[in-house]
Amino acid sequence: MSGGGTPTHPADTLKSLFRVIFQCRGRDFGSPSRGVLGISDGNEGVQWNAGYYPRDGAVWLGVNLEGMKYDAWPVARLIEREIARPLLLTRYRPQVARPDRVTVLWSRDAWQYSARRAIKEANIAPTPVALDRLDGQGWAEALRGARGCLDPRRQHRGRRKVPVTLLPSKRYPWERRVEMDVSPHLKIGAPLVEITGRAMREGREDLEALYEFVAEQSRA
Repeated sequence: MSGGGTPTHPADTLKSLFRVIFQCRGRDFGSPSRGVLGISDGNEGVQWNAGYYPRDGAVWLGVNLEGMKYDAWPVARLIEREIARPLLLTRYRPQVARPDRVTVLWSRDAWQYSARRAIKEANIAPTPVALDRLDGQGWAEALRGARGCLDPRRQHRGRRKVPVTLLPSKRYPWERRVEMDVSPHLKIGAPLVEITGRAMREGREDLEALYEFVAEQSRA
């Protein structure tokens, strides 16, 4: 509760805890219309982030690597290194105490100028998948799908224009098939059972080795 007696929004509590535990100012993302309210540490490259879903009250902590240029496309470096010599399942998964609680997702971000648009093909198969159920074949398939979001004419260092299906919106209440620039986005997350410092620290322990994985495989 605030001093005036108004209940604190769960997303505000989550963001405050995140700033304390990760010792950062943080950068907000999401909106009620997008169905998520969240915060990241604001790093360019691999990030810690946390989000709250107002629809069902779900809360998660995550490791995030977007398909952005940053320092020469770190997401492309991770994909190339994991295709050539995969380490996620052999070196890093054994360090995760509760891999059944961790979800791995490769997604396609579809871009209209600087804004993302919702598309039918957002998830890159076979993700999302629990880390304990992910096998080498599935990981390789997801990596190939992620690489397919990058432009081969630029050594996979740039967005790729591909056909996608835009989901209905207020302006266009039907699906539309269009060509758009896409880029891959790696999200590794674990749910938080409650919005407390203890739960967030436990989530961080579940994900610490995976943060190290993304940082190491994407480094310049």
